[in-house]
Amino acid sequence: MIKEPDRESRTVDTLKAYLLSRIPRFDLPDAATWAEEAGKLRRTVLEEVIFKGVPDAWRNCTPDVEWTDVIETGKGYRIRKLTYHALPGQPGQPDRPGQPGLVIPSLLYEPDDPSDSAPGVLNLNGHVGPPGKAVDYKQIRCINLARRGVFALNPEWLSFGELQGPGYQHNNASYLELCGVAGIAVFYLAMCRGLEVLLDLEQVDPERIAVTGLSGGGWQTIILAALDTRVRLAAPNAGYIGLDYRVNHRADRGDIEQNASDLAATADYPMLTALLAPRPALLMYNENDDCCFQTARARPSVYEPVRPLYAALGRPDAFAFHNNLEPGTHNYEREHRERFYGFLNRHFLDGRSGTPSRDEEIPSEDEVRTEEELWVGTPAGNADFVSVARSLALGLKRPEPPEEPEALSRWQEAGRERLKSLLRYQPLTVERVTGQASRLDNGCRLEHACYHLRDGWELPAVTTIPTNLDSGGKRLIVADEGWQGAEGLVEDALRDNVRAMTVELVMQGACGLGKAPHQWTMMMASSGGRMLGLQVAQLAAVMHHEEPARLGVVAWGPMSSVIALMAASLCGVTVNEITLHRGLASLHRLIDEPGRYESLSPLFCFGLLAEFDIEDLIALARPALVELISTAEL
Repeated sequence: MIKEPDRESRTVDTLKAYLLSRIPRFDLPDAATWAEEAGKLRRTVLEEVIFKGVPDAWRNCTPDVEWTDVIETGKGYRIRKLTYHALPGQPGQPDRPGQPGLVIPSLLYEPDDPSDSAPGVLNLNGHVGPPGKAVDYKQIRCINLARRGVFALNPEWLSFGELQGPGYQHNNASYLELCGVAGIAVFYLAMCRGLEVLLDLEQVDPERIAVTGLSGGGWQTIILAALDTRVRLAAPNAGYIGLDYRVNHRADRGDIEQNASDLAATADYPMLTALLAPRPALLMYNENDDCCFQTARARPSVYEPVRPLYAALGRPDAFAFHNNLEPGTHNYEREHRERFYGFLNRHFLDGRSGTPSRDEEIPSEDEVRTEEELWVGTPAGNADFVSVARSLALGLKRPEPPEEPEALSRWQEAGRERLKSLLRYQPLTVERVTGQASRLDNGCRLEHACYHLRDGWELPAVTTIPTNLDSGGKRLIVADEGWQGAEGLVEDALRDNVRAMTVELVMQGACGLGKAPHQWTMMMASSGGRMLGLQVAQLAAVMHHEEPARLGVVAWGPMSSVIALMAASLCGVTVNEITLHRGLASLHRLIDEPGRYESLSPLFCFGLLAEFDIEDLIALARPALVELISTAEL
């Protein structure tokens, strides 16, 4: 296949346009009905995004706080170590040992002599690497809060500090999605239970609860504060931006939790920001952020559209924006911290804590402690994304496809409708085919073509025709690596004296999506689509267009094998044979080990394993004869 230098960029541009067309426009809410509308929207986001498929036991669990050591500092505050549950444990069974659930190690910075009703601040981590909750700027902020009479909770975040390990990597949340459980729920419950730890403290005023954090902590802040009105003040720092900016700026795309399935389609980040109103909110960003969400993009995305709502609600002074210039990079250093202290003073303290309000930072660099000093500890077998997904997968039960022809036909009809719903399937049609002049290559004729589909998709294809062809049949070949991965399959077709047409779908070969293609899968899911559904629709369109007397399909690789089975069942034409090379014997293989999302992201389609395994997809594709030649080595 001829490598067109601009094919990849055209594919990316088409996908950008496709995603941008799906993102709901932010319309300024009506202030008169906002309270009611906001309540409905929160419930919708919680039920249809955050807690989709989540077991009741998760939603109903309590923090089960365990207090351990206390560090007396002699500086007007103490540090109390504790753990709490984000996910509940499971009692042991005769055939299975008990599990501790997901336990979050945390630190509470507590004033030595607090008032009877003091504010509480939940301080959330970002992507801080090994230091985790012990990162210096976060310690300094918590110390300053405690010395102002504020209770400051500092929990660990998944994948950092005490919760490091491959199973905690954020993109492994996709393993839960595969099983039909929202991965974002784990993040949400971890911070929600931390909020409850603060609220359960006798001396904390429930009317003065704030949340803040940098980067991933800023993302947690907007999600928790937007959806839980027990948060009375929010100060996210460089944590989020609208999906339209994510689509156009790679630095802003983030991890899977920031692009949760159906989140942008339900309430994108400008609308989540609106859900803070009329509560006080300070949005902090950085002029020259070297990570993501620079001020020039963030301000028009999530601040300017929401300002009129605060004004209409009579709270213009409650909504503020700070552009950090010193150092101006991705940070929560002194300038940001002092802006947060000042905002907290105006809305929460105002002399009520018994401690004089002070916007300037109290010097405390010499009070920063080591990771070892602040180590709390977690139980053996503490849950992570991978272990939770494995447990969920063990509980999945699906009826086997029936053997009796009439019953199988009914099962297939219902199964195809379920598959369409799961894939968010939108059929595509081939509008035209353009081609280049054929040429001879090693005694075979090569015909290059491009299939132009609805919505602007262009799929390059090459057909290899033996010179002594005596068959009307055709093999349609699709491979994970594109044309290069299909060369051996083309040679097999030539030996069998059959014409072979190799087509490349989005994310394959010349239709690749550049670096980090899994981020496009995330954004597609957040917009309400499914990358796997798009790939299936593309292949099904080509199958339907070809419709020769005898059509065989050959797939190479775990993704192409699943795409081929699904497309055969949905394309509307008879597929005689499907041959799978390096396919998956079972979708359970996807969660055997952590770290597979990045290379196989379309297969982690929400609810796929809950509804179908490979044997079910094979049954859906009947009467096609399916042969699995070899299995993938993941």
